[in-house]
Amino acid sequence: MKTPQLTRVRRRVGDGGFTLTELLVALACVGLVLAGLTGLFVSGQQSFLIGANQVEAQENVRIAITRMADEIRGAGNGPSGAAFTAIAAGQTATSLVLQNDWNGNGLIEPAVTTNVNGTPRGEQVTYSFVGTQLMRQESGVDAAAVPLVGGVQGLTFTYLGADGAPTGATANIRSVMVTVRAGPQTRVSSNPCAPFTYTEGNVAVTMVDTARIRNR
Repeated sequence: MKTPQLTRVRRRVGDGGFTLTELLVALACVGLVLAGLTGLFVSGQQSFLIGANQVEAQENVRIAITRMADEIRGAGNGPSGAAFTAIAAGQTATSLVLQNDWNGNGLIEPAVTTNVNGTPRGEQVTYSFVGTQLMRQESGVDAAAVPLVGGVQGLTFTYLGADGAPTGATANIRSVMVTVRAGPQTRVSSNPCAPFTYTEGNVAVTMVDTARIRNR
C-alpha cells in the first residue's frame, strides 16, 4: 500500500493583493499629487484674475480721464470777451460744471440746446462722483446724470491758476488737474471671475492728468 503524496502549492509573491500599509501609502501619494495640482490650479486662476482686473482697471481710468480732459480743454467756448466762466461757480473736489456758449449769444442757457456738427449740445456739462461711478449730465440733453464708467474708487479735481498754483476763485481757473483711481467693476457673485474672489484680485490703478482750458 502506497503512502499518499502531499502536493505542496507554492505561493507566488503578489497573489494575495495589497496589504493595508501599501494601500495607505498609495492613497497618501495620490493625495499629495492632487494637492499639488489643486495648488497649481488656484495659482493659475489667481494670476488670470489679477491680469484681467488690471486691464479692466486701466481701461476704466483711461476712459474717465480722456473724456473729462477733452471736455475741460474745450470748455469756455463762445464769443470773445463773453462774461461767463469756463467752469461754473461752486466747483468742488469731486464735481464741476463746464460751460460753453454754443449759440454764441454771450450767455449760458442751461435749457437751450444747439446743433453742433449734427449733434445736439447743451451749454453745461456736469461731472460728479457718486458711489463707484463717474457721472456725466449735459443740460438740455440728459434728463438725469448718466454713468460714464464704473469701478471708480476716488476722483479729485484740483483747480489751478495761470501760475500753476491751486486757486479757489472760479474766474482765475486756467487748468484742472484730474486724479482718478479706479478698479474693476463689481460683478454679480455668481460670476466665477468676480473681482474680489481673492484679495489679489482687488487691483486699482491711479492716473493723473492736467487739462489746460484753451478758451480762457
